[in-house]
Amino acid sequence: QKKGNEMMPRSAFWAPITASRYVSLFDIGGDDDYFSSDFTNEELAERLGHVGDVGKESGLRLLAAFSKKDEYVPESVERDVLLERLVSAMNNGFDGGGGGGGDGGESTAVVVARGLMLENGNHNLSKGEGDKEEFVEAVGKLMELATSDVQ
Repeated sequence: QKKGNEMMPRSAFWAPITASRYVSLFDIGGDDDYFSSDFTNEELAERLGHVGDVGKESGLRLLAAFSKKDEYVPESVERDVLLERLVSAMNNGFDGGGGGGGDGGESTAVVVARGLMLENGNHNLSKGEGDKEEFVEAVGKLMELATSDVQ
């Protein structure tokens, strides 16, 4: 009906959002449906595998930070498992491990994405003691790694 730019009623979503953006986020397989826990590993790899490809070519590295107490993630979702699956999909099947540093040890695979689980943080890290600092520290380590790769 070509009303994608119309605003959804406030009762539909907690923030102002257009109809097309709403569908993009919430439709199964929608344009912005990248992180759904109901995707198979193969579907996640189709959606996120480009991250590893681009990273290998360009040197780009990614920190996938996930807040364990994110209020927008259903309680039924195993957050640790989902983060591992997302990172694996971004690394084309290789598990990038946790943190934001480290060298991966035994594997010769290029680790583009690394996971960081923030144990007490909510969606925007406004709650969760120490999680903001842990996030900033992990980003700093990732930046150090990125700049050392360039030099």
